[in-house]
Amino acid sequence: MGMRIVGLGVVLGVLAIAGVATAQDAIKARQAEFKEFGRRMGAIKDIVIDKKGGTLAEVAANAEHIAGKIPQIPSWFPNGSDRGETRALPAIWQNFADFEAKAKNAEELAKALVAAAKSGDQAATAQAFGKLGQEGCGGCHRPYRRPEN
Repeated sequence: MGMRIVGLGVVLGVLAIAGVATAQDAIKARQAEFKEFGRRMGAIKDIVIDKKGGTLAEVAANAEHIAGKIPQIPSWFPNGSDRGETRALPAIWQNFADFEAKAKNAEELAKALVAAAKSGDQAATAQAFGKLGQEGCGGCHRPYRRPEN
């Protein structure tokens, strides 16, 4: 009987470690996705705000990538991925319906940026970019992400 208990303990220990590894994998994966969002938002900013060159077609392509990925955001926060190297606040899991609604709003704002860029209207594109940053990205970051130290 003793060996069975030890065996069960080993299995449970391995599963616990696997759970931690899985949570850390989820954290790393979502951080990589958000870094890509940041890179693309930076590229858009370079074009529409800082006027460093580039086209509205490039803006539209970057915004389409973001708009296409945003619906996946809630799936990037599985239960248990609130512990480890993450700035995600527990409020995400406590208010998951609101978190999902904020992601949906960000998706709509990203789609509006795509439409503005495709229209060729530079001012409308800059305005849509600002709104995505403030209300879309910021709408989640403020309540659901711990500030950097």
